[in-house]
Amino acid sequence: MRVGVMTARIMAERESDTLTTQRGSLARLAEAIATKQSAYLTVTQGESQGRRLKLADVPVTLGRSADCDFRLLNRAISRLHCRVWRDNSGFWVRDLNSTNKTYLNDRPIVEARLKDGDFITVGGTVVQFTQEKDLDHAAQSEFYDLVTNDPMTGFVQRRSFEQSLDQEIARSGKRGREFVVAIIDIDELSRINREWGKAAGDDVIRQVAKALRAGLRDEDVVCRYGGAEFGAMLPETSVAEAETLLNAVRSAIANVEFFIQGQSRSASVSIGLLGWTAELKTAAATLERAELKVRIAKDNGRNRIAS
Repeated sequence: MRVGVMTARIMAERESDTLTTQRGSLARLAEAIATKQSAYLTVTQGESQGRRLKLADVPVTLGRSADCDFRLLNRAISRLHCRVWRDNSGFWVRDLNSTNKTYLNDRPIVEARLKDGDFITVGGTVVQFTQEKDLDHAAQSEFYDLVTNDPMTGFVQRRSFEQSLDQEIARSGKRGREFVVAIIDIDELSRINREWGKAAGDDVIRQVAKALRAGLRDEDVVCRYGGAEFGAMLPETSVAEAETLLNAVRSAIANVEFFIQGQSRSASVSIGLLGWTAELKTAAATLERAELKVRIAKDNGRNRIAS
């Protein structure tokens, strides 16, 4: 009996040791998996859209100051706007007494813990917090650019623009703020391609993109909307302000000279401009209304703005 009891006790101790070892292995495996995950801040709307920063154990400050780790020049952002840091429980964000507050998923916060997929809004710029497997960062950035950006102009693609527009609709609806959406359509691009050649048409597209980049502000979101079209969203902007900015862009494009086969040529754009209202609940509804405006501009003779 004693031998049997001792044998059972030894086996139980061995089983306990085995379970302890297994638990330790599982804990180490879980820890190893966790360490393979990295956290990132990615600008999804506003200035420097697509810009990405990998987070580490060192706190990161967002703001307009040259001393900030993640510097953003949007005029609505404070010099020291908010800080993101990591402790043993995860990542956190804290507002640094900014003028326009820090928003987490469209709600103002003083301090909050971050979870994968959260959106941090500072001024008119939206930054997404994500946690991902620690793959090659260069490859991730390249893939992100290919998926979100138009290779010819560098502007975001239409799908990304529509996502940003839906975010702006939700934010402006809650805060009662205005913004403007515009469709910029290159006049008779198909004729330009036919008569001047596809290379000339591509040059016109690039020149229009250049004029938009120079004429609009850092916080404005611009996309390659279609073959001959660009879309623009101007946050916290009145129709009058947007019309002044875009009319300057329209004039600049009309004054660009294209030398094709030794001859000077010119191009123009028609612009449909829409001040968003609360009845427009989605990006699709808003863009449909803006497209009606651009058709009015074309029907009235092109090279003009309809608002």
